[in-house]
Amino acid sequence: MIKLENITKNFTRDGSKQVILQDINLKVDEGEFLCIVGPSGCGKTTLLRMIAGLEFPTTGHILEKDTEISGPSIERGYVFQQYSLFPWLNILENVTFGLELKGMEEGERVKKAREYLKMVGLSAVENSSPRELSGGMKQRVAIARSLVNNPHVLLMDEPFSALDVQTRHKLQEELVRIWKEEQKTVIFVTHNVDEAVFLADRVVVLSRNPGKVIKTFQIKLKRIRDRTTTQFQELKKDITINLDVEL
Repeated sequence: MIKLENITKNFTRDGSKQVILQDINLKVDEGEFLCIVGPSGCGKTTLLRMIAGLEFPTTGHILEKDTEISGPSIERGYVFQQYSLFPWLNILENVTFGLELKGMEEGERVKKAREYLKMVGLSAVENSSPRELSGGMKQRVAIARSLVNNPHVLLMDEPFSALDVQTRHKLQEELVRIWKEEQKTVIFVTHNVDEAVFLADRVVVLSRNPGKVIKTFQIKLKRIRDRTTTQFQELKKDITINLDVEL
């Protein structure tokens, strides 16, 4: 589905070149749930933005189904760390916004948006303003807004990092359920090893700046995963050992 070939990303600051990502080679299979883990500043978000087509590599190629990514596409939905909802629109209007831009007839886009609001458990608040919702509910809206456009790939940039532990765990379970139901390819960036082990089919570990792939872990635990098991805790330990920072 997604293939990264020899990706390097440089920035220039104060006249000097900074290497953010170096020699990234990665293949993401269709329907896979991939988590990218690494310390702050290792280039995780930059990598995700390049897959989204919001930024471009300095060298190398990023392919989606063998076609080079040249910009944003509705085939790649993006869920940001911050909720990025439009405060002047109600919840239903936020979810239908992309469908309206695509020219979908009003009745059809409302029907489709309501299906996804039901999926994330927010049917009862479709007429509410974003300011009336909790952080967890806002993030559910953001997920529904991305899914309603039926993207092939869902890109998620630390979407649960600002939430309390209980809410985060609940939304992780909801995300796994939605992923199974929708059969999307998901690329999920996080600095939280526990979250990665809970969610992923595969975890890719990046080094501190410049970001390089240190190691890849296959996670074969049955879902929904039990954090208290020895296998879960051993995987967390193995992944953390491969990071050059305590998480």
